[in-house]
Amino acid sequence: MAINENDNKYIYVIVGQNIRRIRKEKHLTQLQLAELIRYSEGTIANIENSSFQTFSLEFLYILAKKLNISMNEFFYGANLPVVNDEDFDLSDK
Repeated sequence: MAINENDNKYIYVIVGQNIRRIRKEKHLTQLQLAELIRYSEGTIANIENSSFQTFSLEFLYILAKKLNISMNEFFYGANLPVVNDEDFDLSDK
C-alpha cells in the first residue's frame, strides 16, 4: 500500500506496520497478541492490514505495557513534524 504522508490515515498505516514488526520480533502470532492484550484477533489483523483506521491511545498504551516496549516504537519510521515548545502558546489569555 502506497503511503501518502499528507493523508490523515498515514499515521495509522505506520503504526499498524510497526505493530506487525514488533509482534513478529516477539515471535507472537496475531492470536497470541490478541489474547495477551484481551482484544480480538480480528482487531489485530485489521490494524496490521491498515483496514482498521482508528484505535485509541489506550490501545497503544496497553500494547506497549504488555510487550514491555516504549510507545515510541509504534511511530518508528514515521516522517512526523518536530514540534517545539515555542510553537504553542500555553498561557491563559
